[in-house]
Amino acid sequence: MERGLNNHKIEIVRNLILKTFRFLEDQYFYTPVYKKEDDNIFMESLEIEYINEIKQRKVAISYTKGNLHKEIRYTFTLSITRIPYKNPEDFFSLDNYLKSKGRFFSTSIVNDFNETEIENILNRIAVSLKEQLLSIITGNEWLTSYYPRKD
Repeated sequence: MERGLNNHKIEIVRNLILKTFRFLEDQYFYTPVYKKEDDNIFMESLEIEYINEIKQRKVAISYTKGNLHKEIRYTFTLSITRIPYKNPEDFFSLDNYLKSKGRFFSTSIVNDFNETEIENILNRIAVSLKEQLLSIITGNEWLTSYYPRKD
């Protein structure tokens, strides 16, 4: 029973990601690739990659379900990779970028798988991508020094 329920949740998340990030296909010619991941670290995980070979970009939206300090966390992340990937500077994390700009928001839900809240998180991620990083997904720019300093 739990297996079927997990598959149902994965399907809900997959459909919400595809719906929310449809603009990458329609406006920027990215092709989605669905990857359901079997992972020993997380209870559930999946990643949908949007790839544009011409712009040499891959946008990955990831979902994980994990147990942290006796709480179930459903977390969503977005990263952009320059392709072909050659070194760490070719990887871009939306979370780290937003933190460096003082615009970070939580992309996790604790204990309650709530479709409305998931949709809200995915919409905020999509808006941040469009408003903050449009030049990166269009292939016109790449930012390398956005990580906050630790010293």
